[in-house]
Amino acid sequence: MIENTKLTALVASRICHDMVEPMSAIIQGLEMLKSDDGKIDPDALSLLDNGVGKAWAKLEFFRFALAGAIAQGDSSLEEGRAVAHKLYSVLKPELKWNAPDVAMPRPAVRVIVNLLLIANECLPRGGVVEVTAAKHGAGVDVVVAASGARAKLRETTAAALRGDESELSGHTIQPTLTALLARQGDVELLTRESEERVELIARSTAFKV
Repeated sequence: MIENTKLTALVASRICHDMVEPMSAIIQGLEMLKSDDGKIDPDALSLLDNGVGKAWAKLEFFRFALAGAIAQGDSSLEEGRAVAHKLYSVLKPELKWNAPDVAMPRPAVRVIVNLLLIANECLPRGGVVEVTAAKHGAGVDVVVAASGARAKLRETTAAALRGDESELSGHTIQPTLTALLARQGDVELLTRESEERVELIARSTAFKV
């Protein structure tokens, strides 16, 4: 089990890593405005707009996906839809949400949203991430599928999703937390890979269409 102090430090490391790019754009835009003798530079405004948009979307994502992880209660897949679309508005891949509203425990909603960030990391050249859901036996499978050139799931990420904490780092803390949330929400995590496609599957008898 991960110590709370180590968990907190690694979560902070991951958030800082993801915030570097948008904050750099904001700083660069501000510096350009300062050196422009009072003139409005469209490039500076574009950098600021882009940086602020990305920073806000990522903060919203992390607030939902990582903070308040112990929250309990009933919810549905729809709760994560807005934050997912906001996140993907600043990422390379296109998000297609083709899932019906699935009733599930609140920790399970966070599991799905976290899988969406992992799906993005499987697509270094962009592509399409699609969310679908279908009945499976007595429960439901929610599938987050990443399709695109060189789609690949890192082995360390796959191991973390299986609950392996031996390679714990700032890069693996997010899938590690996803696995913890899955156990909390009674969710089984599975992965499938084929040519230029990675499927991240959340399966549970607690899911109801």
